[in-house]
Amino acid sequence: MAPSYKLLYFNFTGRGEPLRLLLAYGGIPFEDNRFEWDDWPKIKPTTPIGQVPVLEIDGVKYTQTTPLCRYLARVLKLDGKDMLEDLAIETAVEMLWDILKTAYERKFEPEEERKKQILDKLHGQMTVLLGKLDEDTKKNGYIALNRITWADLIFLCVYEDLQNFLAGEDPFKKYPNLENLKNKLLKNKNLQEYLLKRPSNTVNTAYDLKSDI
Repeated sequence: MAPSYKLLYFNFTGRGEPLRLLLAYGGIPFEDNRFEWDDWPKIKPTTPIGQVPVLEIDGVKYTQTTPLCRYLARVLKLDGKDMLEDLAIETAVEMLWDILKTAYERKFEPEEERKKQILDKLHGQMTVLLGKLDEDTKKNGYIALNRITWADLIFLCVYEDLQNFLAGEDPFKKYPNLENLKNKLLKNKNLQEYLLKRPSNTVNTAYDLKSDI
């Protein structure tokens, strides 16, 4: 019997969306338990370490985005076939996480001068890291390997977040291979079905992946 999955996360994308995309891509049924920000104080004590996302697998609660993504990748055969392939995948994932961490830091920084400094840092990271990922994608067809892996679905989430955090800038205009990869991934029928049905994002409203389907 296949495991049952219940995902607990806020009613927006954030750190829960990679798990939703992996489950959706794999055609794995899951209970998508979304909640609003105001409900967090009463939900927080029910989580293992006071954080979300939480993925409940056959009634047992697990947390932390990256290990959960890695688990689902193994279930879906989206991981590496050996340790070197896993290294390539996880290197790409960490590069994407580094960019997203800085983007979130800027988003929540209250001081304008500091915000500008963080934006400069973000642009520097994007030049180096997105530049490298764009080169790798041109060579491989995908982010890390010559086939789709969980790094590609992480990329899809980062693509959407950066388009929202840097609204009006089009952060991927210099990276045509990554832009093409996004379009290729969005041709997947399972992803299309999920994205077209998911609730509208109440936090990031400038861009939605479904607009490119």
